[in-house]
Amino acid sequence: MKPALTLLTALVLAPLAALHAADAPKQKPNIVFILVDDMPYAGPSVTGNTLLQTPHMDRIATEGMLFSRAYTDPVCGPSRATLMTGQFAGRHGRTDNVPGVHPYALMREPLAPLPDGVPADGFAGEAAAGARLPDPVQPGGYSLVQALKAGGYRTGITGKWHLPQQHLTPKLARQYVFDFCTDKPDRSQPYRDTKHFTDDAVQFIRDNREQSFFLYVPYVAVHGGHVVPPEDQARWKERLKGKTDIMAPDMLASLEFVDLSVGRILDVLDELKLADNTIVIFASDNGGVGKNLYSVENAPFRLGKGTLYEGGVRVPLFIRWPGQIQPGRRCDVPVHFADMLPTLCDAAGVKPDPAHKLDGTNLRPLFTGGTLLDRTLFVTYPHYLTDHGTTPVRAAIQSRHKLVWHPYDHLEITGDRVTEHTIHYTPKPRVELFDMESDPGEHENLAERYPELVAELRQRMEAWMKETGAKDVTPNPGYDASRPLFNTRDEALKKEREEKAKQ
Repeated sequence: MKPALTLLTALVLAPLAALHAADAPKQKPNIVFILVDDMPYAGPSVTGNTLLQTPHMDRIATEGMLFSRAYTDPVCGPSRATLMTGQFAGRHGRTDNVPGVHPYALMREPLAPLPDGVPADGFAGEAAAGARLPDPVQPGGYSLVQALKAGGYRTGITGKWHLPQQHLTPKLARQYVFDFCTDKPDRSQPYRDTKHFTDDAVQFIRDNREQSFFLYVPYVAVHGGHVVPPEDQARWKERLKGKTDIMAPDMLASLEFVDLSVGRILDVLDELKLADNTIVIFASDNGGVGKNLYSVENAPFRLGKGTLYEGGVRVPLFIRWPGQIQPGRRCDVPVHFADMLPTLCDAAGVKPDPAHKLDGTNLRPLFTGGTLLDRTLFVTYPHYLTDHGTTPVRAAIQSRHKLVWHPYDHLEITGDRVTEHTIHYTPKPRVELFDMESDPGEHENLAERYPELVAELRQRMEAWMKETGAKDVTPNPGYDASRPLFNTRDEALKKEREEKAKQ
C-alpha cells in the first residue's frame, strides 16, 4: 500500500505544484550593457568590417535586433551622461569632455569661469577643464543605475565611468548605488585592461546568478592609444600585407580582443542557463576617430568622432532579448542613447521618476515590429573641436532627414583629410540638410532645395532648446581673427613634450 499511497500523493501534489509555479512571480530579466569606447561603425563584421570576423558581437545582432540608425553624442562623456539620464545632452548639460581650449574663437563656450590664476590662453588641465561643465550624474542622484537598484536589481560596473571620473573606486561606486566595481584598473595593460574588466564581469554574473542583476561593461578599448602585445601587432601586420585602404593593425587587434571578451560574457550566460532571461545590449559610445572625410573605419559615413556627421554620432547598437525580440530583426527607425533608460526601466518593471524629465522613449514596441510616434532627435555640441573639423553645431534628425546646422562659424576642408593644413576657418553660418535613406554618406546638401523643411527643423530645434534651457555659445569679446583656432590644450601638451625631451 505504501507505494500506492506515494503515487497517489504525487498525483495530487503535482498539479498543485504546477499551479504554484505558474502563480509565482517571474524573475525580472537580467541586463548586461556592453559599451565599447570609440568603436567605428564598421568595427563589427555585421556592420561592415571585411577584414575581421567578429562572431560574438555579431551573435548579439543575429540573435536579437540590429538598430541601423542608432544615434548618440559625438564624444565620450556626453554619451555616457545621456545613457544614464535618458536626456539629450542639451538638457543634461554635459556637452563635452575637455571644453574651453579655444580662447580666441568667434564664440564663447557656455562654461563656468576658469580656475583662479589660469590666464585665458592657459590650460588648467583636463580635470579642471571638464569641471567647467555641469555633472548631471551625481552620487545619490537619479540615473539608470539608481532606477534599477530601486527596482531590486544588483548592480555592477566593470570599466570606464567618465562622469566625470574616468574610473570609479569601489568606495565611490557605492555612492552611485553600484554594488560592485572593478578595483584598480590599469590602462597600461594589454588592450586597456579589457581582460581584467571581463574577468570581473564574468565573476559578477556567477556571484549574482540567483537574483536579477544589471551589469554595465564600458570597456576602455578600442579607444587609442592602443596597447597591443607585439605578437598580435606582428600577426596583423602580416595579415594585412599587400592590402590597401585598411584599418590600422592595432585597431583590428583591439576589436578582435574585445570580440573574444564579449564571447566570454555570452558563454557564461549560456553556461549558467541565464541567457533566456537576460537582455544583452551592445553599442559604441560614439563614432570612431575618423580624420578622413570617408574612412574605412566609419564606412560608409562621413568623418567621425567629435562631429555631428553620421561618422561621429551614428553607432552600432544591438539588443538581444530571447522571447521578446525575434532573432535576426533589423530596425531602421532612428533611435537614441536617451531611449535606453525608459526602455530598460520598462523591461525591468520599474517606473521612471516622474519628476525626472526624459527625452528618450520606450523602444519596446519596435522589438515586436511596432512603431513609435513621430519625433525629432536633437544633438547639440556648443564647443570647438577643430582638430576633428568641428565648431559649435546642432543636429535635428526626423525620419529620413537630418539637419546639420553651424549657426555661427564653420570649417571648410580641402581634400579628403582633416589636418591643420586642410581646415579653413570661415566665420559664417552653414546649414546642411541630408536624406539619410538615399544619401547616408551625407554627400549632397539639400538645404537650398527644401527651405521649408530646413525652417521647420530649425524652429523645432530652437523651441526644444528654449524649453530645456539648453546652453548655447555667446559672442566672444576675446575673438582674434588672426588665430581663432588657437588651442590651449595642444600648446600645453607641446610644451610638456618639449620639457620631457630636454630631460
